[in-house]
Amino acid sequence: MNPRTTRTLRATALAAVVATATAPLLSSPAATASGPTAATSADPGWVTGTVVDTDGKPVEGALVNVLPPREIPELGLLDDRNQRWAVTGADGTFRVRQDGRGFLVQVCDAEPDAGATCRYPSDADHLVRYVGPDGAFDSWLQHTDIYDAGSSNLVLGEVEVQPPARIEGTLEGARNELIEVMRLNDTAALSGRTDADGSFVLDGLAPGSYYVRAGGYGTVPWQSEVVTIDAEHPGHVAGTLEAGTTLVGRAFDEATGAPARRTEVYLTQADGTPIASLLTDRDGGFRFTGLTPGDYQVGQLRQGGAFIPRVEDVTVGSEKEVRAHVALRRGASATFRLRGTQGRVDNELRDSTGEVLYPNVIREDGVATYPGLRPGRYTLVVKDAVGYAVRSFRVRGTTTKELGRLELDRPLLTLRGRTAPNAVVEATTSDLCPADSPFEQGGFHEIEKADAQGRYVIRGLVPGEHWMVAADAFPHDYAPICHDDVVLKGSRRFDVPLEEGHTLTGRYVYAGTDLPVITGLGYDVQYPAGQVTNPTSEHPTVGRARFGTGEFTVTRLAKGPATGGLAVTGYDDAYAPSLWFFFPWQVGTPYWLEAEQVPLDITGDIDLGDVELELKGA
Repeated sequence: MNPRTTRTLRATALAAVVATATAPLLSSPAATASGPTAATSADPGWVTGTVVDTDGKPVEGALVNVLPPREIPELGLLDDRNQRWAVTGADGTFRVRQDGRGFLVQVCDAEPDAGATCRYPSDADHLVRYVGPDGAFDSWLQHTDIYDAGSSNLVLGEVEVQPPARIEGTLEGARNELIEVMRLNDTAALSGRTDADGSFVLDGLAPGSYYVRAGGYGTVPWQSEVVTIDAEHPGHVAGTLEAGTTLVGRAFDEATGAPARRTEVYLTQADGTPIASLLTDRDGGFRFTGLTPGDYQVGQLRQGGAFIPRVEDVTVGSEKEVRAHVALRRGASATFRLRGTQGRVDNELRDSTGEVLYPNVIREDGVATYPGLRPGRYTLVVKDAVGYAVRSFRVRGTTTKELGRLELDRPLLTLRGRTAPNAVVEATTSDLCPADSPFEQGGFHEIEKADAQGRYVIRGLVPGEHWMVAADAFPHDYAPICHDDVVLKGSRRFDVPLEEGHTLTGRYVYAGTDLPVITGLGYDVQYPAGQVTNPTSEHPTVGRARFGTGEFTVTRLAKGPATGGLAVTGYDDAYAPSLWFFFPWQVGTPYWLEAEQVPLDITGDIDLGDVELELKGA
């Protein structure tokens, strides 16, 4: 599920349950201490049964949850007040209230003193189990139907839970290393760590086929062959985590030869994409391990510290070690002091092209210092709640520039215009356009909401040639847009019109049936990268299946080519509940659901009809 809605539990499903629903009981076992004791004539009936182990012995302390579609497949965070859960006593019996919206029955080991929460898989004695009209399975993914609520009691008889399966082994060279159990679609099912000797046991897995992977963080990535496991047949894997090629070097001041101590050095791909960073030691030394053959860069990548950014090209072949030294040139430093200010103080140091080098560098005493400047012209812009100041200066050599005291006495600028009704308009010097571009931090950011006629006013701005102005009318049906490099030399008008968005609808069904998916999976529409109308991470173009109906709606779609498919991207920034969805797999099990990815040409509203989901990993 989207990480904003539930904590990640490395959980798994329980193995075989014996019985399914039978005829209603005329009398029911007594309710446990956790459950309700009486029902009115208007209430749904009870779900009753007995949890037993593989020897047929009652299981004490088993948690039984009745999960309506909205809560499938939650393993925790259930509302303790819902009265749809119970913990079995010494005789293994349970009685829980049905849910009027339809439901599955979840059985797992209870987490002590944590309400309706399943125990962490690696600490549990039994696997999770889901029981429904189809039968009893390791995972909710194997179910295609849910129980309808009724006034009669639903009798499950004996629900058999089984011990978990595991994978164990030794990975030489992996000391306290992260290690993951992977499904065959390359998603992580469970994770753990090796011990100091590289040994590991990954417990809490449902029977099935998996592989294990590790490395990639200072070592060469490693993965095992596929292993098929069950409780009686654990998986055994062994391997070696290789260090790969080691890059060793030294960063130093090219003018004096002195070491560049405590300087951040980056290792990047040949195109500048960062891989790792570290601080040099007292001799300016650095060491990166785990490199594979290819082209890299190493050096000071970003503005900061006493030295001017500089990188060196490195080519790695089959050798065990390569060396690359980075000669850095010390830059100039500029310092300013503020006079009395009011409210929040924002500031930027910009280079001659207007790009932001340092955003919001200021101490509590009102002093800001900008080191590592190469020769050239710079502009300092500072504002508080009342006014702003601009100071331009030139750097020659490595001298320190004292810019004196700044008086923030210039009136702040205003941006006004028209957009969609009630849209949010933001103006910022951060680089956020397109929305999927790499983020670069600026020092100024203001945001306001338009009125019902679409009129907006943003105050408190300063001059600049690289403002981004964007608008988003979520949840109203308009496609967002951003405008980069908007020039502000004074207060001005800038309209941000939004096009009405298009809508995509469909219904998830299980392959070969017309049965709707039972829980809230998502449908995701994604666009080619780099478009100014691409959705933001806060408001992705995702629609969640309406629980129990399989029906989904995706709104605010911009025109143009796109791709639609089952949502598998975790949008951590999405804060609207309508954009939260469950992932199409379950932690600790080998299963996942798939749907065909389809190309879309968005020129109007689209109805996909039934979208089939196939169960994989069985």
